Amino acid sequence: MSFIEPSFEIDEKGRVICQYHSNYSFFAIPHKNILQEKQMEILLTCKTCQHYLNNDCYFPRKEIDRIEIDRTKRHFFICKFCGNSIDRMLSVIQKLYLKERFNIEIPLICCSCYESLKSHKLIKNLKVKSNRIKLNLLISVFGIIFMYLTRNLFISMPAIYISIWFLIILSLISFLLQYFMSLSRLNSMKKGKKFFKQYFSDNEKIE
Repeated sequence: MSFIEPSFEIDEKGRVICQYHSNYSFFAIPHKNILQEKQMEILLTCKTCQHYLNNDCYFPRKEIDRIEIDRTKRHFFICKFCGNSIDRMLSVIQKLYLKERFNIEIPLICCSCYESLKSHKLIKNLKVKSNRIKLNLLISVFGIIFMYLTRNLFISMPAIYISIWFLIILSLISFLLQYFMSLSRLNSMKKGKKFFKQYFSDNEKIE
């Protein structure tokens, strides 16, 4: 049984497209309207391709299913620059194919960072994202402190007093989860900036 060897291209929005996808003729239409763009976002996955359904792609159907679980449920595939999960399946498939078939390592880059890189604003946008995460952490801390300091105002109302303590504990758990997730994101961004400076230093001025 013969298998289809995928071949990839990247469109103007940074989306990876397989040239052997059964919907490629639609993907290649220039100047799509809003409805067509929305439809493309839905169709731009291996699971809508006839080769996936026929199980005659280079990647067997079971392997594609496993890759998709790793991408969506386990978040194994993240952007090299910002640490966000990769939201398009074909970006992951391209990376795995080039590594397995030709031993070529390429970084996974989300479409947002691709656009920033193309417009020479990657470092600036990473700083904005980093500052936004830090602000969210600060707001969470102040929220917990405020609830803790005002708890005694409701000591004469047991039901509300218990509810306040419940909210404090719940907020603390939520904060800790967000804190560690944010630290992971910030660490990914730090590594992303280092990677950028190493390989894309001519792309824009590093501040």
